[in-house]
Amino acid sequence: MPKRLAIVGPYEVQVLDYEDPPLQAGQVRVRTELASGKHGTTTGMFDGRAYQNQQFDPELRLFVDKPGAIAPGGTAEAPGNSGTTGVGVVREVGPGVERWKVADRVFGHMDVRETNTCGADGLYALGEIAPETALLLEPAYVSIHCVRESNVRYGDAVVIIGLGALGLIAVEMARAAGAQQVFAVDMLANRRAWAAGHGADAVFDPREGDVALEIRRLTGGRGADVAIETAGAYPALNLATRCVRVAGTVCAAGFYQGEGQGLMLGREFHHNRLTMIVPHGCGWGHPPRDYPGWTEKRAHDAIVAMMRRGLLRCEGLIDPIVPIEQGQAVFAAMRDDPGRLLKYAVRF
Repeated sequence: MPKRLAIVGPYEVQVLDYEDPPLQAGQVRVRTELASGKHGTTTGMFDGRAYQNQQFDPELRLFVDKPGAIAPGGTAEAPGNSGTTGVGVVREVGPGVERWKVADRVFGHMDVRETNTCGADGLYALGEIAPETALLLEPAYVSIHCVRESNVRYGDAVVIIGLGALGLIAVEMARAAGAQQVFAVDMLANRRAWAAGHGADAVFDPREGDVALEIRRLTGGRGADVAIETAGAYPALNLATRCVRVAGTVCAAGFYQGEGQGLMLGREFHHNRLTMIVPHGCGWGHPPRDYPGWTEKRAHDAIVAMMRRGLLRCEGLIDPIVPIEQGQAVFAAMRDDPGRLLKYAVRF
């Protein structure tokens, strides 16, 4: 029987057997080569403070009291999927599928399992795209909305705070969007080095000096036009409010947990009359801000087009790549040393 990497509890995964369902009309079966999962959002779900004794009502768009509620994820009784994106080879096509044939190499939203049953319309031909780049389809979906919905324009100064996969992809995207200056902030030297090699004009360790003062110096005293915060930490969000100019924009893309310790909204946020947005892709069940002009499919099509043109490469962001048997070690690393893990993948 084929095997999957399933979430059975906070930071706990198991390799489980499963059976493939019969193919329905419009579906294809893919033999998975590489598959990857979330990191930051997954750890936020495991933390669970946003969901403690609360349940999100998708119709009211409101958290409501529910004693005993915990964050969605997976349990031993109801294992959850661990994956988001995969690359593989079409093994079988269902009724009515003409777009794909057996042996085509494809990528799209998939779980970490040996075979994936996918909707034919949700897959893309791999072609000349590097498989490791293709695995970034899911985080790039958040990054592209960080850039688009922050209204990054040609000639802007942009600061990205938090250089996980979302932030590093946003560095490349901001540069491709025409930003004149791109600044990147993170405590880890390897992430700052990657950003410096992929579009950032200057990189900063927030523990060394006042980043906001330095960005103002580099922008002629104005500050950045846009700050994109992806770390999901309140002090990082506070730094974002200090880095932007009067009437600038702060894009709060992190999955924040607990109460807002370290966030001083009575300072720059208030006095500089800032706009703060949460981009599409953070949260569930809502359309992009400029829907119906932009849809989920159009955003994915745009990301794939950027990959094909070499505007989105992101070499080295998939790290580590492990066999499925080492999945638990990866999730232990998420718990014990989350800052050093970028985006993992499993190779079948």
